[in-house]
Amino acid sequence: MKIWKRISDQGRYSIPLQPVLWIDGSKKDTEASNVAVTLQIRSMYKEKFSYEIIYDVNDILIIRLEVENKGVEMISRVVVSHMIRDYFAYIPNSLKADKGISEFLFQLVRWRIDNLSPSERVELICQIKANKDKAPPNSLFQATYTFQYKGVSYGPLQTNEVVVRK
Repeated sequence: MKIWKRISDQGRYSIPLQPVLWIDGSKKDTEASNVAVTLQIRSMYKEKFSYEIIYDVNDILIIRLEVENKGVEMISRVVVSHMIRDYFAYIPNSLKADKGISEFLFQLVRWRIDNLSPSERVELICQIKANKDKAPPNSLFQATYTFQYKGVSYGPLQTNEVVVRK
């Protein structure tokens, strides 16, 4: 309070530090592309992916990341990352992607896609094993992603949450 009083006595005014969107030109120039990135999971014994799963220790789970360009123009430099929890183990050589470069770094799955055409949908699949009994009863999985549209970078953004129950 003392500091504020000293500043206000000097005739200074506070400046709001809120982000401001500067729009210059037509609306079309400032629209972001419509990109959907989803994370889903399933057991090795089920066919359908879902947003929630119940598992046991030593179960093998399959994670699917899906990127879809719902816009009318190409997007570029899509990067999707998902951190695998410590109580799960990545199954070697299970990382498969329709397009782009996918890699596994320690516990991080990273997927890079150079370009994605309008209405194009691609997916990455990997397998993990529930290897520890000390896992919490409920966990949330989520991935982050970034992309470029018309030379402007967007993100990091987050996918939906997947609930993993023991």
